Amino acid sequence: MSLRLDLQRIIREGMINFWRNKLVSFSTIVVMTMALLVMTSLLFLNAVLGFSLQQLQDRVDVNIYFFPDVPESEILVLQERLEIIPEVRDVQYISREQAFIDFQERHKDDELINRSLDELGDNPLGASLNIRAFESTQYEAVITAVESEPVVVNSEFVERINYYDNKNLIERLNQFSDVVRLVAYAVIIFFGIVALLVVLSTMRIAIFSAKNEIVIKRLVGAEHRYTRGPFVVMGALYGIASALLTMIALYPMTRWVGVYTKTFFGGMDVFNYYLMNAFQIFIVTLTLGIIIGVVSSHIATRKYLKI
Repeated sequence: MSLRLDLQRIIREGMINFWRNKLVSFSTIVVMTMALLVMTSLLFLNAVLGFSLQQLQDRVDVNIYFFPDVPESEILVLQERLEIIPEVRDVQYISREQAFIDFQERHKDDELINRSLDELGDNPLGASLNIRAFESTQYEAVITAVESEPVVVNSEFVERINYYDNKNLIERLNQFSDVVRLVAYAVIIFFGIVALLVVLSTMRIAIFSAKNEIVIKRLVGAEHRYTRGPFVVMGALYGIASALLTMIALYPMTRWVGVYTKTFFGGMDVFNYYLMNAFQIFIVTLTLGIIIGVVSSHIATRKYLKI
């Protein structure tokens, strides 16, 4: 019972101090809101980069080209066998006829190729299988599995596999993806530390205005929890208020930026991302705000608790 009353007293005193020092509270909330906006903006940037990388990965595939006289039934059996490989996302069968139509469409303005096709009088292209993995790092494992298939080993069936043509591109994409993710996480951590230091400085100013109150509590023998507790509550309230303001500010910001991200980042609309993930973003922002506020107030009061 005593613990509950102590907790209620600490919370009440913290709320009173929060409302009493309106100017200091306003300044601290503004600084924390700016810090949270920077951190959440980095989260959005990370999401955009991840989306763009996924778009690039989706464009990377492996094709198996067959000779024109390979029976369609053999290719369809191979397709079914490849679809059960865990790393394979999908396998698309492109018939001889469809390959010929696509080839004609791509080269419809090339008179030399069109004349050559007319002279041949027949479809010279074979069918193919288009294989896409879940991740670009999985293609090597996929190719190992593909090359173990009897149909693929048969040199009379398979004309070529373009994996080795694209191998360097796939490896560079994997390296680029790793570097981008590493840089994104490093930037988020860096600005998180910067935000904590900035808010800490602001919290020290807020607590400095109440240093006499802290000193008096220490002189009369008050325990640390009674002295520090109200300021920790203040820090948490700063974090809650800052998180709410951050979510409000993100609405017009993402709506404005979303127009440009749809054009420059492969079609991702950050405004739609914000609307679809608003609850999760709020939880992350609220947690960050409370942690920054509580940790900052906890550190800022340590100096006066030593008196």
